[in-house]
Amino acid sequence: MVMAEQSAMYEIVNASIDDSQLTITWGDGNHSSYHPLWLRHQCECKVCGTPIDAVRGIRLLDIPPNIEPELRNNSNTDVHVQWMPDKHRSVYSARWLRNHCYSDQERARRKHLPTLWDGSIVDSLPTFDFNQVEIDQAEHLAMLESVRDYGFCQVINLPTEPGQSHRLIELIGTQRQTHFSTYNLSRKSSVDNVGDITSKLLPHVDETYRLSCIGVTVFQVLQPSSNGGDSTLVDGFQAAYQMQKKWPEDFDLLTRVPIAAERLDLGANTDGQSRWYKARMPIIKLDSDNDISGVRINERQIAPLDIPADLIEPCYRALMRMFEILYDPKLIITLKLKAGDGLLFNNQRILHGRTEFDAEEPARSVLTSSVDLDDFHSTMRILHRMLDAEDSPMAFNQGMAV
Repeated sequence: MVMAEQSAMYEIVNASIDDSQLTITWGDGNHSSYHPLWLRHQCECKVCGTPIDAVRGIRLLDIPPNIEPELRNNSNTDVHVQWMPDKHRSVYSARWLRNHCYSDQERARRKHLPTLWDGSIVDSLPTFDFNQVEIDQAEHLAMLESVRDYGFCQVINLPTEPGQSHRLIELIGTQRQTHFSTYNLSRKSSVDNVGDITSKLLPHVDETYRLSCIGVTVFQVLQPSSNGGDSTLVDGFQAAYQMQKKWPEDFDLLTRVPIAAERLDLGANTDGQSRWYKARMPIIKLDSDNDISGVRINERQIAPLDIPADLIEPCYRALMRMFEILYDPKLIITLKLKAGDGLLFNNQRILHGRTEFDAEEPARSVLTSSVDLDDFHSTMRILHRMLDAEDSPMAFNQGMAV
């Protein structure tokens, strides 16, 4: 049934030119219209080239201002157009046209919507076996799609040798190189990273002080604590939507007013180089449809607010209300990870924390690294193409990016 519906969706029942626009009626009853300039600009013939490889011969300024399409030799699988007055010829496949239709309905169909969750998800955690993911492309894709949908997943049966940590990272994408690189969260003699202390850590997003926040975080447990040190996660999107519903004016404030975050790292526990980072941006990001696309909030990294005086008190009120939601036990899940367990989570959506633990020998040891969101999305697209042999039309959530 699904295959039949998809087949009808990509079947051209009728193609015509109406008011200079290409209009198509599809087998599933839907309609699409395409402006001539948009259609001509996206011609992918040998002369015009394709944006996929950025080898393009077409230039917008060279397109005649009065172009008109004329239909030639069409079928239910493609559309042939001759452009007037220059008589250039273009061919557009039905699948390409449907997957790039920019009607409100089609854009909404292609847009990925996150699956919101609260503490009740602890009874049905998205969990994947590394041994299976590493050899099975379908399971590999399912793992990444779980991070896309829920913002996180748990991975079991990981190697516990530090030199093997790259194997999981490479399944996500290219490792992001920061001053932390692959960092071992463990007890150290000199502590300038709060992840190395034994106290409880409230839910937070990492590295909010960067202009470009890290994307997918990769946790790999080499040695757990025998007494505490459990991981905690919160769906920042769920919290933000609750904020929007309960206190809409405060929510709006947090989407508009830049909140400064700062970090001075003298290099004691990283690469030895001193760095001083600072970023100012709202802690909730909305996309062009006014849907939540990213959160960036870490209470410990909030620097002195540099905003108009009349916004100081309203902003503190909004922040406190946001933390009231984020720290609600009903939203938090607690995971007791053992050696060989790991977590993947979207650091621009999921807040993570940790319960307190006792110092002991052998010391708790957790490797943390990250992959940028665009690399993560790239890996998903490539896997989808390999498994489905078709272009995926889905538009992924871009996090804190513009």
